[in-house]
Amino acid sequence: MVCETGDKSYTNGFANLRNGGKISKFTWQDLAQLNTRGNAHIAIRGKVYDVHEFADRHPGGVEQILIGAGRDCTQLFDSYHPLSTNKLLEKFYVGELISNELPVFPEPSKFHKTIRERVEKYFKDNKINPKFSIPMIMVYLLILSMVFTSYSAMLLLFSNNLWALVPLAIFHGFWSSLCELTMLHDASHFAITKWPWVWNIVMVMNCCLNGNSGFVWIYQHVIGHHTYTNIDGADPDIVTTDEPADIRRIKTSQNWVSRYFYQHIYVPVLYAFLAVKTRLQDFSIIYFEKKNGSIRLNPMSTNQFIMFWTGKIGFCAVRYFIPLCFMSLTNTIIMNLISDAVLSYWLAFTFQASHVVSEVEWPTPDKDNKINKDWAELQCSTTQDYATSNFIWNITTGHLNHQTAHHLFPGYSQYHYSKITPIVHQTCKEFGVDYHYKETFTEGVGAHVNHLKRLGQEDIKKTQ
Repeated sequence: MVCETGDKSYTNGFANLRNGGKISKFTWQDLAQLNTRGNAHIAIRGKVYDVHEFADRHPGGVEQILIGAGRDCTQLFDSYHPLSTNKLLEKFYVGELISNELPVFPEPSKFHKTIRERVEKYFKDNKINPKFSIPMIMVYLLILSMVFTSYSAMLLLFSNNLWALVPLAIFHGFWSSLCELTMLHDASHFAITKWPWVWNIVMVMNCCLNGNSGFVWIYQHVIGHHTYTNIDGADPDIVTTDEPADIRRIKTSQNWVSRYFYQHIYVPVLYAFLAVKTRLQDFSIIYFEKKNGSIRLNPMSTNQFIMFWTGKIGFCAVRYFIPLCFMSLTNTIIMNLISDAVLSYWLAFTFQASHVVSEVEWPTPDKDNKINKDWAELQCSTTQDYATSNFIWNITTGHLNHQTAHHLFPGYSQYHYSKITPIVHQTCKEFGVDYHYKETFTEGVGAHVNHLKRLGQEDIKKTQ
């Protein structure tokens, strides 16, 4: 640490500063070491806060503090807290952050503040709890009933009938993907009620059904992708390699190789293996790499460890051990391959249509690792919405066709996005902020395939 206070424990750091203590200066490496329950610190807008004593009182739960500890949480803090929460930080202040691990953004613009105020006013004026919706709970129950009905039918009624097993596996895969797009996605964004135990139960249940860890997903999606959308070297969703050449070329910063000329044909086929890749990657990320792209993972708490292994063991039981009691190994494999392929395709195309398209911005930090655009404005310019007025697409994409509203207000139940999107669109129009939109899901997916085709051509050279 560059400069320490007289009180090395940083307990009641603000009081210490008021009594003449020195202001500590933290490098990002210093901050990265303060990532456990006993020393949890976070940085917001260049100021460092000691929150380890507050963690047990955090309304969002101690686990969320531990996930954010040891890093710059500016955008996370803004995304999940009302504007009035900023004044509560002062008492935890202990020093200044003097270097940055990942790109940083300027102070919130007038657009950013206006859109936050308007959306908060909408919920306040209409007396609506943004984290709860009875219709959304009914959708959750419908999805679960379809998953368990198709699963039971495959095991109990048609375990030896491939003509029935195949369509049931397709049906099961589709509804399983909706578990991911609705329940897991909402729980990982702390958007199903205000109770952390609900989020944890939902994430474990989804892991038992679909096999992917909510713990790893939060680091990749919430901390990485949502904070640094489409920023090369920071967003885990667009991590690629040059040596060896990545399976696909989605950024102009990647070197071109001849096979990319056909990537718009073979890459969509490979999306069928997304689910298997994600499940296996969970283990390598936690136990070997200890990071997802540029996003460091903090040590797992006992609760997080139990949740991870409960979900993984539960998945093996649900997908393999229990089915083998009712059907042959061959039919078990066929059931899983088909279900996983459908699950993977639906998730891949739903997500890729929102960001991995040529129509949106792919921002690059300056030499000081700064993004010269307000974070909220960047969320609009790096995101594409589609078919937002279509009720069916709202349900079948988990309202992620309202991707811009979701990125700006991730902590709100997805059910409310159809009401937020018009506010977002109007505010973008007033301030001249980019808002990207396609009329149909087909156009959205087409934009992704066209992006693959465009960057697969040799004449799209690597940027300097």
